[in-house]
Amino acid sequence: MHHMRRSIGVLLIYLTLLFNLERLGLGGENAIHIQFFVYVLSIGAILALLVIPLLRRASLRVVLAAGGVVYLLAKLVFSSPATMWGGVYTYLTITEITLYLLGITLAYAVARGLHEFEEAVINITFADVSRRVQKLDQAAEDIQQELIRSRRHHRPLTVLVAKFDPRSMDVALHRHVQEIQQTMMSRYAHIGLARLISQQARRIDVVADQEEQGRFIILSPESDVAGAAALAERIRAAAEQQLGITVTFGVAAFPQDALTFEELVAYAETNSRVQVAREAAYSVTEAKRL
Repeated sequence: MHHMRRSIGVLLIYLTLLFNLERLGLGGENAIHIQFFVYVLSIGAILALLVIPLLRRASLRVVLAAGGVVYLLAKLVFSSPATMWGGVYTYLTITEITLYLLGITLAYAVARGLHEFEEAVINITFADVSRRVQKLDQAAEDIQQELIRSRRHHRPLTVLVAKFDPRSMDVALHRHVQEIQQTMMSRYAHIGLARLISQQARRIDVVADQEEQGRFIILSPESDVAGAAALAERIRAAAEQQLGITVTFGVAAFPQDALTFEELVAYAETNSRVQVAREAAYSVTEAKRL
């Protein structure tokens, strides 16, 4: 929030200077005469960045390049070629495009900050994953059905246990609010991980949430250890990139490791490791060689 407040404050200072720049006089004369279309373009670009999600998802270089092209086209339309370059016009053109692109840069920073804030709110509200991720007691019937089907038809099935490492979160606050901050960060990470799992899991996977134990159980029909390892690797990479947290995993295969769901979860929990995907993939490769 501090970064976003600072970005908004700098943008407001920029707008104040932009609309009062011509009031500054050098030697008793107004040496700066910015054309009216530059103000219109600046306000339009700022509003577009704040309103249109596609623009803030693009890179800053692309946005600046597009803004520069728009400025040049507007300059050709609203000014004669003789007033674009040469003498004092060179100075004015450089001043105009610098102010215009500076406004785009500051607005882009504010837009990105707002986007990150929106993502945080989405994570906390749990709105986009509540249907995909179920509580364990709600998913119990689906889990039993998949176990029965796997046992009856001798089909592969795996259980993947995933949970984030609280030590991977950066906590640095006053001692009186550390406990509250830790709880909020844990909730944020848990919900964010739920969203990532719902995005990476297959439609046939059953995802159960055990929030009281800080973990998720992913039952994957028609999946062996290598398939569970690939899913774990995708979740791990997404969690590190998007949430900045470390996720530990444990895998159990039915019926090699255990015969009941509770035993599969217990086996996966006791065999938890950070890099399960890479280790499991290596083990499968070595087994094939042998």
